[in-house]
Amino acid sequence: MKSSILRWNRHSIVHKLLVAFLLVVLPLYVLGVSITFYSSNQMQAEVERANESKLRFYYSHLEFELQRITRLVAEYSIDDTLASLSARLPIMSQYEVDNNLNNIFTKLRQIRETSPYIADVVYFLPEINKEVSVQEGVRDVTQQDWQGLADTMGNLGGQVSVYKDELYVLRRNPFNLDPKVPPNFLLGIKLSNPELELRLKEFAVSGGSNITLVFGDNNEYVLSTSEPAPELMPNPKRLPEEETVSVQRYQMNDSFHYSLYDRSDHFRLTASIPNSILQKPIRIFTVMMWLLTLLSLIIVLMFSVWSFRAIHRPISILIRGFEKAEQGQTGLHITHSRKDEFGYLYTRFNDMLRRLHTLIEENYVQRIRTGEAELKHLQSQITPHFLYNSLFSIKQMAEVENVELIKEFSDYLGQYFRYMTRDFAQEVTLRQELDHALVYLAIQGIRFGPRIQAEVDEIEPDCSRIHVPRVLLQPIIENVFEHALQQKPSGGLLRMKYEQTNDTLTICIEDNGDALTEEALSRLQQQLSRQEITKSEITGLLNVNQRLRIRFGPPYGLQVERSTLGGLCVKVKIPREGETTDAADDDR
Repeated sequence: MKSSILRWNRHSIVHKLLVAFLLVVLPLYVLGVSITFYSSNQMQAEVERANESKLRFYYSHLEFELQRITRLVAEYSIDDTLASLSARLPIMSQYEVDNNLNNIFTKLRQIRETSPYIADVVYFLPEINKEVSVQEGVRDVTQQDWQGLADTMGNLGGQVSVYKDELYVLRRNPFNLDPKVPPNFLLGIKLSNPELELRLKEFAVSGGSNITLVFGDNNEYVLSTSEPAPELMPNPKRLPEEETVSVQRYQMNDSFHYSLYDRSDHFRLTASIPNSILQKPIRIFTVMMWLLTLLSLIIVLMFSVWSFRAIHRPISILIRGFEKAEQGQTGLHITHSRKDEFGYLYTRFNDMLRRLHTLIEENYVQRIRTGEAELKHLQSQITPHFLYNSLFSIKQMAEVENVELIKEFSDYLGQYFRYMTRDFAQEVTLRQELDHALVYLAIQGIRFGPRIQAEVDEIEPDCSRIHVPRVLLQPIIENVFEHALQQKPSGGLLRMKYEQTNDTLTICIEDNGDALTEEALSRLQQQLSRQEITKSEITGLLNVNQRLRIRFGPPYGLQVERSTLGGLCVKVKIPREGETTDAADDDR
């Protein structure tokens, strides 16, 4: 039986060492995971702040350009050349009109050169249906052309208007709330959509996101770097009075959106960042966390293997040696080549067993020989007790002249006494002892007839080769007949069965006798539990128990208890013989 020290429990040195190691590694692992998550969150926050900063920068740039264009329109709408032409037309010759129109064309071209966001500058004279354009020059137009453009003024809610899918900053002079009254002139700057889209794409590439520029409170005009344009939140209905720019953050579909809304110019700039880009730092740190976890597990596993090889296995070898020495195997030797503390212990252990073996050879052999002599004496006391009962039975059968039964009975008696008188063998196999017990049962069966029945289980073949002291079972069966079944007029039952464990075979012999009292059972248990018995007790069950203890040692012998049949149950415990392993394992 292995020692409890070898089992993995909380008292093991290796177990305590691993727990101490885990108490050191675990806080470091938790700290590493915490740092990883903190760094991941910080990185994600930095990405968000960087994208928001870029969005604000582009917003500031766009707002500056729109305000500058708006100021240009306002300044040139009161320019003397542009403002007085319509009033002087009735008194001007055609040459003067053409000359003024050319001068206006030059001023408009100067306006266009001030900003890359200006695609064209137009000037309308409704009175003579003329248009001056940087792109188209001076040309005649119809009333529908300038009236359609004038009607869109402010249709996006701010300074910017949309006409025929083009963005304009318009100013009419004089300003009149009644659209039916024609203005003296109409001045407009057409914004460059290609330039706006180009700047949006440049910002989208640098920020790793999609940029959308929307004009109007209801998203009437949309410019986006993605096709189709992403779904956008509606513009806020109410804003604090002191706040002209509102920043919104929201998530829709698979993207996160940063949105800046300008209340004065009524436009919105939105950066849509895919979650794959925003979550990239988290994925990187997640991979790092799993690598940290895997590395921690590898370190713990390597330390566990090292602890097992360096501490647990040498201790196990030493403990197995002590266990086998405890069982009496004093001739074993632990072979090793260690130079550490375990090597010292192995050497001292081998020296101890050599000295112990010498003491056993000198002092214990004599005790064994004395025990064998006592065993012979105990064994010799069984035969005379049975002889009288057998002769008496033959006498009874002769009186009734039952010759066939006498013949059968004599044959069984011959087998019985032939087995009992073989003094040259102190031990026999369990199979031989069982055959002898069956012969005894046959003899008793003839004596008691149908009043008593016997049930005997078949023993396993590997157990039948166990060596036991001779005449082991017959005294127990004899005790059943004499003290339990002899007085029963009918229905007597004797049962023999077997129970096995890894190292012990138990033979159970029980009966259904009704004469056993609790006091007698308790007294018998006390007698069997004694280590020594007096000469007056050397008979029957006590005889067998003492012989088994002399042969196999105190752990084995007889145990008695109340049978499930109602009578006495005697359990014969003997060791199972098998191959033994040497505790002197090589220490690799």
